[in-house]
Amino acid sequence: MSAPADETAGDLPVRDVGLNLAGIGGLQESSAAQNVKARQAVSRISREELEDRFLRLHDENILLKQHAHKQEDKIKSPI
Repeated sequence: MSAPADETAGDLPVRDVGLNLAGIGGLQESSAAQNVKARQAVSRISREELEDRFLRLHDENILLKQHAHKQEDKIKSPI
């Protein structure tokens, strides 16, 4: 009696469509409603504060990219 190496080898592939929360009682807001809320939140913040936040996020993004490149170089280099 030989058992197959992979018991799921004969199964057909199934596409994972995920859980759509909007389809279950409308738990998720539409993107239009989210856009309106985001615009309202941004309009309450001063231009200077928005610029500061943008520049901080931009600098952080650059640092994260540099770190990611260093990690990739470590992975590529021989030990």
